[in-house]
Amino acid sequence: MAISKLNAEQFSATGTEFSGIMFVYAGKENTETGLQFFGKDYTPADKTQDAVFEAVKNVIATFWAVKDKETALREGADGIRSKLRASTPSAIIIRTTDNGLVKKFDLSESVWARLGLVPTKKDLERSARDKKKAIHNAAKAIFEAMNFRVELQKEEKDESKKTAGKTEKGTPENTASKEKDLKNAA
Repeated sequence: MAISKLNAEQFSATGTEFSGIMFVYAGKENTETGLQFFGKDYTPADKTQDAVFEAVKNVIATFWAVKDKETALREGADGIRSKLRASTPSAIIIRTTDNGLVKKFDLSESVWARLGLVPTKKDLERSARDKKKAIHNAAKAIFEAMNFRVELQKEEKDESKKTAGKTEKGTPENTASKEKDLKNAA
């Protein structure tokens, strides 16, 4: 898992050839820059709600962890800053491991002015257990704000996956035939 900050030239060169979550920031003179989260933890394996939610939650958890660490380090050296921005991105693009577009959420056309990616001072003062709950709740709220619950399917609609998980043991046909075999054997 990695985070890469892209300048305008690098961002325009990426095009659609990336996987993971990309935060797009509007720059001066109609240029855009990006902040890409990629790797196993930040890239959904497929377009299901669960896979995308986990990736979004991991990004938010990273924002919280980095902000927490930055606050602690700034006590010793005030010049320390992370590359994670507190400003709201103009768009969020989510792509799967095979570069398939899950969604491009354009915040400039959204009703939401901010998404709350960076924790507040009050958030950072919580206990570790409360932080874990707060990160989950923040991810859930952001997921709802971006309307992902409505637009993404709950599970993959692949019948082979549904049948592959079942065993012979619990099916009614097998149980009835095993009982019949036991009666015939006795």
